[in-house]
Amino acid sequence: MKLNDLRPLTQETFRGTYRLTGRIACFDDEGIPYLKLRLSSCASDMVVLAVIGSIVVPEHLGHMDLVVVKGQVCVGPEGREVLLTEIRRPLQTDVARLPALQTLPRTFCAKPEALDQLIAAVRSLECDYLQVFIKRVLERRDRLEVFLKAPASKNYHHNDPGGLLAHSLEVAQNVLLMAQMNEPEMPRSLQELGFVAGLLHDIGKTYTYDMYGKPTAAARLCDHADLTLEACALGLAYLDKVDSDAALALRHIWTCASPGARYGNAPAMTLARYVRDADAQSAMADNQRKAYRKRQPVGFGRLGNNVYWRPSIEAHG
Repeated sequence: MKLNDLRPLTQETFRGTYRLTGRIACFDDEGIPYLKLRLSSCASDMVVLAVIGSIVVPEHLGHMDLVVVKGQVCVGPEGREVLLTEIRRPLQTDVARLPALQTLPRTFCAKPEALDQLIAAVRSLECDYLQVFIKRVLERRDRLEVFLKAPASKNYHHNDPGGLLAHSLEVAQNVLLMAQMNEPEMPRSLQELGFVAGLLHDIGKTYTYDMYGKPTAAARLCDHADLTLEACALGLAYLDKVDSDAALALRHIWTCASPGARYGNAPAMTLARYVRDADAQSAMADNQRKAYRKRQPVGFGRLGNNVYWRPSIEAHG
């Protein structure tokens, strides 16, 4: 490729805020040095070109750093390319203006359909402060890749890449369904709080798995449930300032409803029960699917030490 052969399409420009997910130094056929940069957001993933010397590239840009870019769409013998005209680190105001979860990198998501559902659900929340809370928990460079890639368990339910995202979304959606069925009078704000509690109930697993789905040292030393509040610390600190009751409710839901009420406090709100039950049902349903994956879906099935039974019941017209 010759960079000098690229011709700008004057009506087509490129701009946005992205995660830097790849970087390769190259030379074109005439020896001109340039960078291939892979940029990713929740909606797209693309490669752009930055000619060294023609624009200033910020120093020490690292994997998953946020960048604000502008560029020109060009066409050449090998097709269309985007040639950057500006790249910089974003200001806090730039990031604050972004839609919720915009910076989750689609390229690292093993289940893009689940990511699309997550984005739509979070952006539909009427409580703006809950959207900000989720942003502060999930859009962290040291956590988000694991959240998108990791399994939900090592050997059982949702134990494939992206399983943690799929299970978390399933639990959140089921909490909403339980609340709407059992308490149709429940205010929407409380329903949305239940959705958030379900979505992040397993966020501690971003400490107990690495991005390849392998257990970390923390997995051997700590229970993932004990790390939930730590993973949500920045979000809870924000929520304490704007709605302290919402912050307290989330803390209560995540710490009271575990088996045996390990923290010594019984559930004081139905949302805590819904999160616990939605978690258990999501896990059992996936385990049951796996137990019958290689056999007829009737009779006894087994997954590890778990035994399942499906009766043979004929349909009657």
